[in-house]
Amino acid sequence: VVAPDTVIEKFGADALRMYVLSTNAPWDDLKFNWSEIETVHRSLNILWNVYRFPLPYMILDHFDPAIASASFESVRGAMRPEDLWILSRVNSLIRDVEHAMDEYKLHVATRAITEFVLDDLSRWYVQLIRPRTWTEADDPDKLAVYRSLYDVFTTVTRLIAPFAPYLAEAIYQNLEGSGLESVSVSGTGDDRSVQSVHACDFPKPAQNLINEELEADMAEIRRIVEAVANARQKAKRKLRWQVRRVIIAPVADVAARAVGSLKSVLAEQANAREIVLLDVGSGWDELGVETVPDMTKLGPAFKKDAGKVADAIRAADARSVMAEIEKTGRYDLDGVTITEEMVEFRRTVPEFASASDFSHGTVYVDATLTPEIEADGYAAEVIRRIQDMRKELDLAVNDWISVTVALSDERTTGLLHGKEESIAEEVRAKEISIGDISVAGDLVKDWNVEGVEISIGILG
Repeated sequence: VVAPDTVIEKFGADALRMYVLSTNAPWDDLKFNWSEIETVHRSLNILWNVYRFPLPYMILDHFDPAIASASFESVRGAMRPEDLWILSRVNSLIRDVEHAMDEYKLHVATRAITEFVLDDLSRWYVQLIRPRTWTEADDPDKLAVYRSLYDVFTTVTRLIAPFAPYLAEAIYQNLEGSGLESVSVSGTGDDRSVQSVHACDFPKPAQNLINEELEADMAEIRRIVEAVANARQKAKRKLRWQVRRVIIAPVADVAARAVGSLKSVLAEQANAREIVLLDVGSGWDELGVETVPDMTKLGPAFKKDAGKVADAIRAADARSVMAEIEKTGRYDLDGVTITEEMVEFRRTVPEFASASDFSHGTVYVDATLTPEIEADGYAAEVIRRIQDMRKELDLAVNDWISVTVALSDERTTGLLHGKEESIAEEVRAKEISIGDISVAGDLVKDWNVEGVEISIGILG
């Protein structure tokens, strides 16, 4: 027997409440499981962290959702497909939760909210919009992100309030206390500023914001991105490093449509310099061809000479053999005739590339390393480590730093020359020096990046 007080003391009342409501249908018995409630607790923490992520930027930029320039109507024209997608998803979520609650399926409602927070908001949308939070304060593109996030947060807090009342109230009050006033959310129909989330009306879906085709396209892009990640793994190329090309060979219109409409999202998430979309059903013309003899057919036809014929088939130019057989159904080879049933043709991926299938096609990742890609890759590695060091020093988002970077490898040093400005912009450095120099600062750390020894110093 597990006492509720014991669980609440360790994980909090919200985690217990969400766990009880989401684990089973209300009419089924609950078999308590510590690891499952820990998972629920982590999910609630993710919602809190996702909410906390943009808040410093919003405060720094004095974002006020109540003013006309930040209203939904004002920024809608600047919204990217991913902004419209997250607003469509959150309104679809309202509809799904409302339907589940009408049928007393609280487990379905709570699971839908959790899946939205984890999969759509945290793992996808926030990853897409991170770079946009670092632009100028009055950039319409940035305001579109802020407005989208604000509408999502205020909607999710109202949705989750019956299930996680303390977390919902904490987020709601933080929005109030941060200087972001409670105003109407696009499509909710609530125009009142109230003292508590629990005094707010339960949200209603804005049907005009639900775009099922966009949601389907984004789901397809996510499947493609997963395939790209698998292909990258085969090529031993980390996501932080760009790849030269990602080639999409779709076998269905749904994949072609998704890539065509969301190519920028795919390029961003795949970290590819170029996205190449082939025609539906066509193959990549840079694939190799291998001719494979079928000994079950060659044996009866050529008897003791079957092995020699098979060797000759393997040695012949595969593309020529395939082209002739596709044209005439036969190929003359050293005085013997090879028919189409005697051979099989296999497509081979070039050495510079790797491949992975998804539900509606195949992706090919061109992992060719160019000096430009290497330079960007090492710059990304340096940026990540400087950001880690900023966190270690507990610096505020708007704190300026000075950076020194010393490298053990002359070639890598040369690659990073010319990247100083872009690195400085990413890490908010007023000064940056890269080369064979001495390193000093409030924090100095040594790193090994792809076999290259790098020392970084930060002065706050």
